Amino acid sequence: MKKTNKYTSLYMSTGMVLGIVFGMPTYGVMFDNIGIGMCLGISIGMCLGMGVGKAKDKKINKQLEEFGYTVKAINKTEDGYDVVVSDKNGGESVVPVGEKRQRTENFQPGDFVYLASGSIEQAYTR
Repeated sequence: MKKTNKYTSLYMSTGMVLGIVFGMPTYGVMFDNIGIGMCLGISIGMCLGMGVGKAKDKKINKQLEEFGYTVKAINKTEDGYDVVVSDKNGGESVVPVGEKRQRTENFQPGDFVYLASGSIEQAYTR
């Protein structure tokens, strides 16, 4: 099964931005050079962000391997959508998804998803 790296790239870029924000004043003042502060901040933020993202992706990939949740059907309701999720053993469950969430994630039948605290998140599309 394909592995996801959704959070590794997301957290890496977020770490780089936060690295600049905290690196410039911290290391820029310490070395009296803003450029050194930016370089150190970006590299430290990138490494920390990648580490956190990889840990989260590892947890997601384990769930994908174990259960292999896929979107089977999407039904429109008055409150939003009911997404029918099937695991690799054939078990099905219905997860309610709001209108805004459906627009953001754009669930389609066949997409691989994972369960996170009572809701679903898209791991990757087929």
